[in-house]
Amino acid sequence: MSLPYDSSRRKFMKQCVIGGVTIYSAPMLMNSVHAAENNPIEKIRANWSTDNKPNFRFDAIEKVTGQKIYGRDYRAVDMPDWPNEQHHALIIRASIANRVYLGFDISFLPADIQPYKVITAEDLAANNIDLIEEFGGNMLLEKGKTPDYLGQEIAVLLFDSFAAFNKAKGRIQFNKDVVQYGEQTAVVADAKDPYAAWRIVREEGPLGLADHYSTLQDGLFFPNYVERRPVWPDAENSMADNGKRGMYYAEQLQNDVANRDDWFVLDRTYQTQSIEPMAFEPESYNGWYDRAAKTLHIVISSQSAQHFYYHAGHVIAKSPLASDIKNVVVHTPYIGGGFGAKDHTQFAYYGILASMFAKAPVRIANDRFEQFQYGLKRHPFKMANQLAFDKKTKKITGLVSDMEVDGGGRINFSGSVTMVGASALQGVYYIPRNDITAVCYPSQTPHAGSMRGYGTLQSMSAMEMMFNEAAAELDIDPIELRKINALKPGERNTQGARPNGDMRYVEMLEMAEKHPTWINRQSAKQAFEAKNPGKLYGVGFGIVSKDYGTGAAAPSSSVELTPEGKIIVKTCSVEMGTGIDTSQGNLVSKYLGSAADEVEMAVTEEFDAMELFDTDSPYIISQDRQDEMSNNPRWTPVVSMATAASMSSFYQTQTTEQAARILFEKTLFPAAVEIWRNRYFNGELATPDFLDISEARWSEQGLTIKGYPPIDLATLASKAHLDGMITGVMTHAFNRWAWASAEFEINGELQRYPLDAIAVKRGIGARNVKTNRFGYQVIERKSVDYPKTQLNNAMVTYYAPCATLAEIAVEKASGKVEILSTHTWLEPGKVLVEQLVEGQIEGGLTMGVGHALYEYLPRNEHGAGNGTWNLNRYQVPLAQHNGVWNMNYTLLPPLSESDPAKGIGEVVMIPVVPALIEAIYQATNTRFYHTPVRAKDIVEAL
Repeated sequence: MSLPYDSSRRKFMKQCVIGGVTIYSAPMLMNSVHAAENNPIEKIRANWSTDNKPNFRFDAIEKVTGQKIYGRDYRAVDMPDWPNEQHHALIIRASIANRVYLGFDISFLPADIQPYKVITAEDLAANNIDLIEEFGGNMLLEKGKTPDYLGQEIAVLLFDSFAAFNKAKGRIQFNKDVVQYGEQTAVVADAKDPYAAWRIVREEGPLGLADHYSTLQDGLFFPNYVERRPVWPDAENSMADNGKRGMYYAEQLQNDVANRDDWFVLDRTYQTQSIEPMAFEPESYNGWYDRAAKTLHIVISSQSAQHFYYHAGHVIAKSPLASDIKNVVVHTPYIGGGFGAKDHTQFAYYGILASMFAKAPVRIANDRFEQFQYGLKRHPFKMANQLAFDKKTKKITGLVSDMEVDGGGRINFSGSVTMVGASALQGVYYIPRNDITAVCYPSQTPHAGSMRGYGTLQSMSAMEMMFNEAAAELDIDPIELRKINALKPGERNTQGARPNGDMRYVEMLEMAEKHPTWINRQSAKQAFEAKNPGKLYGVGFGIVSKDYGTGAAAPSSSVELTPEGKIIVKTCSVEMGTGIDTSQGNLVSKYLGSAADEVEMAVTEEFDAMELFDTDSPYIISQDRQDEMSNNPRWTPVVSMATAASMSSFYQTQTTEQAARILFEKTLFPAAVEIWRNRYFNGELATPDFLDISEARWSEQGLTIKGYPPIDLATLASKAHLDGMITGVMTHAFNRWAWASAEFEINGELQRYPLDAIAVKRGIGARNVKTNRFGYQVIERKSVDYPKTQLNNAMVTYYAPCATLAEIAVEKASGKVEILSTHTWLEPGKVLVEQLVEGQIEGGLTMGVGHALYEYLPRNEHGAGNGTWNLNRYQVPLAQHNGVWNMNYTLLPPLSESDPAKGIGEVVMIPVVPALIEAIYQATNTRFYHTPVRAKDIVEAL
């Protein structure tokens, strides 16, 4: 088999065969005609890190010089061996979801701008094409049916020139006469069962003993659906039925909440809004079906490249239209912002559809109107919460919550977001008894997905708003009430699981209560309002603890040394603006003495060198099944993972750091010992005193130990290659709220690593080493210890805390909120790159401000799904809204140098919301129970 490019140079690797289609993955490279322009860039990048600290981001040069690095940047002319011809596709979508679709009419277009192909549901049926099952099918709307949701795809139009495409789009996009509708009907979503329903019940046991009941201990239980509403089991204290027993304790708690006179119960309902993620780069696709080579080439912009990679073949495998396709090559470039908006979206599958009918490379690229109409949104939550306190001790006695979540028109991560939102409701507090119900319903709105915050922004903001109000009702300082109720190490969460590590909540609260803005808030209010009679002053506080991880994290990395001593790092993560390439490229310096010279992101195919496979869902697999499969050294619960804002610093770091560690322990240090022994020690007469690897240190000159001459990395790498030592290490890990560990025999030594797969590559001097087609030798694990499947019931155990203090002014006449200052406290664990953490804090503040004060989309036919929304109607916070000159932060130092880095990409925005809402109350003496609180809301209240 031959491919129409230099496969060795491109490092294409055969990955898998799906329905007879071989899937390949490829790095995103610029056209070779521009290669000469890159030489100066590489020279500058050679100095990107000094003294093991980055001088600038690894991808900074391309960004500031305007190079093509994002998927949206690439045209056919930029792709090696593609035709120099670019076609374009336009998707027609429904803007109404309560009337029958009758068809569409584009006959008014002049002949010179008519599409050469119109793809409809009839074409899909004739060619056996549809979306993958998890998206629910119904790829294009059939005539005679009501749209499933606002913005549902109706047809794909193909044009052979940009001029024709652009002119046609201008006449079609906002033309209400293009799509024809018939009689009015009910909304399709109203006839569907919920996407998911969760119930988290806990009844604490005696001090130090097991809970009477908890999700972790007793398992999950689920409802039946009657007329599309959940019906939960009957309440009964039955040891034989955990559902009935869970409902028994839920009923007991509800009765106490309703009847206990010694309890103070705050009963409030909160509503959050639908939000557009507003990633810098709207979604795009470019693809070419090379019929001569029977190969489909694809350029995608996705946070979950691996997911697309493994599923692309399924879309076309059954279609006679694609019967000649033998290879699919997937290019994954950097993406311009993610925020969850590009995680598991179906956009690229419409690109595949267009490519199969197109006559040349075809591009689909949303403009901002289309991204608003189509793109994933943040789930709106409605939460009816009852939070009970003991009137004397001020300690929480119970929590009852009933959440309804709007999942949008097509299922995405709605079930998971609903579960995470429910499990996060407790925030930073210990809650001895809880009954938390969360149900996610389909709706006519655009799809909702894994937008930044993943349900926790909605639920934890509400909890913090309740705490601020409860403090006022109980006549106690808000931070003091929090200190009384803060979860302490060893205490259990609402699922009955113990969070990992020391949360340091009280430490953070004590720092906040000593801040001058908090101490002086009353006197400052009087002075400010006296000086500014047209304004009101307020200070608010919020503290949260966001989980990071999915309970099925599966990172992969490789670290390799060239004969010249260059370091190459490869990871499965996608760079989406979070600086993953920078942090991963820099952290290897701990073991290798220098940062990486090359960093490749979104690597997929090459990690198949570990020859891993999975079989079952890691969330529902039984313990017996896991034990059975664990006997196969090639099996893992999950092969790959998507990229999320809170995954890289902890999870991706695990495999990158372990790969560098193995390379140091098994190659660099032994090579150095041999050089020291032979050149600088009388090895034939005595035993060396430099064999303790823990005493080795990297200096500017190289690796040294106990006063022996430093040996530079280039010398060690050259020796390693000539001697056929290990020069490349590839690793895979699995985490279900704890790392799997396994024993491996490397170079004759048996050792346990927090990994479940290792493969190695040896230097050019290696002889008689059997490798697979990737050039790697798999090191079979001797034994493995996977976290028990029961930990799935824990839902979350890794947390990162963050607090925000906000000082604001409210203009009486307009209701405009001016942020005077903010201070954020964050416990990030070990900081990999401080500037990246600082950037997350700043970006998180902006997104929190947007959620609290500005960003809003109606959830009906007037919202984003009608295709008319853009930044002219949708207010995102600008520099003037953020108080940019008074943004301050404190990073809590790690407890020790062994602290891991924590995932903080999401938590930094969450406490901003309740802090601002409380500050508005302190200014206006009016409480709000919805987001956003816009200027018009404040004016009406005043």
